[in-house]
Amino acid sequence: MALLQAVRDHGSLHAVERGGRMTQSSASRRLIKLERRLRTPLVSRSSTGTELTEAGHALRHAGRRLLGTIDFAMATAHHHADTQERLPVVQFAVGAEWAYDMGRDLTDRFPEVVFDVVPGDSHDVWQRFERYAVDAACGWETTRRPGTQRSETLVHTVVEEPQWVALPRDHPLTGRDTLDLHDLADVEWVATVGGDSGDDQGWAFSLLAPAPRVSFTVRSQSAALELVGRGYGVTLVSPVAAEPEHERSLVLRPLRQKLVRRLSLAVDPLVVPLALARELCAWLRYGYVQRAAKHNPAYAASAAAPSLTKGVRGPAYTRADPLPSSATGLLPVLLSELHWAGQEPDNRFEAEHLHLLRAIDRIGSLNRAADALLVTQPALTRRIHRLEKGCGLPLVYSTARGTSLSAAARRLLDCTGPAERRLDELVGRMRQDTTPPPASGTPAAHRRTAASAEPRKGPVSATVASTTGR
Repeated sequence: MALLQAVRDHGSLHAVERGGRMTQSSASRRLIKLERRLRTPLVSRSSTGTELTEAGHALRHAGRRLLGTIDFAMATAHHHADTQERLPVVQFAVGAEWAYDMGRDLTDRFPEVVFDVVPGDSHDVWQRFERYAVDAACGWETTRRPGTQRSETLVHTVVEEPQWVALPRDHPLTGRDTLDLHDLADVEWVATVGGDSGDDQGWAFSLLAPAPRVSFTVRSQSAALELVGRGYGVTLVSPVAAEPEHERSLVLRPLRQKLVRRLSLAVDPLVVPLALARELCAWLRYGYVQRAAKHNPAYAASAAAPSLTKGVRGPAYTRADPLPSSATGLLPVLLSELHWAGQEPDNRFEAEHLHLLRAIDRIGSLNRAADALLVTQPALTRRIHRLEKGCGLPLVYSTARGTSLSAAARRLLDCTGPAERRLDELVGRMRQDTTPPPASGTPAAHRRTAASAEPRKGPVSATVASTTGR
């Protein structure tokens, strides 16, 4: 994780060498070994520097999440609060148009969960989710721009929204109830690039020949509507984009062509249970319908507008039934800012030590666990004693039937379990790739020859530990 973070922050491995951790050549060899083990390029090397690939970003985020939960568990090890009583924290990436004031509304509707809202446009939202940087994402999809492509992901469609045309109020086409794109071929357009509407605008322009004339290019629907209201052209917008102050200067009309985009909710099932995901989807749909009724009553009353589900009742959103215990008993997945360490570097609790504790817990005997871990029993005993001395907590104790974990050790495993499973899922997905392991000194961009995928072996803690040579 330190190597990947150095590449992310500085664009090279020189920072690792300056920090005294290891030489640059040693860091490069370690990264190459990790790429071979995962059968996935993690960095891309070029004459201008080194940067992380998408897989590298995903591994860095998932690894930091696991290390953060270890930091949190160790820093609060002497707090006797039960982890089951803690509120879960869900990092939620949403479009900027939805983000403002959403945190307070989510708190009112879902008091059993803490949502950490991360705003951005749809590209940023889905990119964060693809890289495992957030637990849930809500953003727009189009036929030309799908949302997430992560495996083992729950995706719910919140609404399907048609695109409308905004025209100046004195435009001659405002007398029509429905417009055709070809009727607008000879008018000037205000084009929106980037953000949530760029793909929709580009798709509409591709249907027109010759290409339409563009008077202004902006990056937001609000700026486009302002220019349309001043008579500088027409634009393609959401039917709920117009504010009440726009009513005197422009009008919105539906299109005969079906240009539809989809508002989707994607969640990580390791963090967000199905029951909570369904309730969150229903709440988002209710918010959209309420916004449509306020900003565009004609659209809200049309057949193209989404309808409320039976989980939404009355003048305000209320859940039909309480959330089941599976949705309220989530374990926290926290990225702590604490950086806990023992008195000596050898005493630091790291991800590989979770594998030791899980093996002891599963087997129930220190002797047999040593055989399974391919170490001697005295060596495993000394390792456990060093860990206990470093963290100041008992981790194992002897019983009449063998060896058992202490309450502190079980709490540590409970706290880190969701983050470890997420990292394990990501590593398993990477190792299913058919890309061959990179050769030493070969840029990642040229590693494209085919090879058979190596079967997945053991938990991620053991994979990372053997990769780092510990």
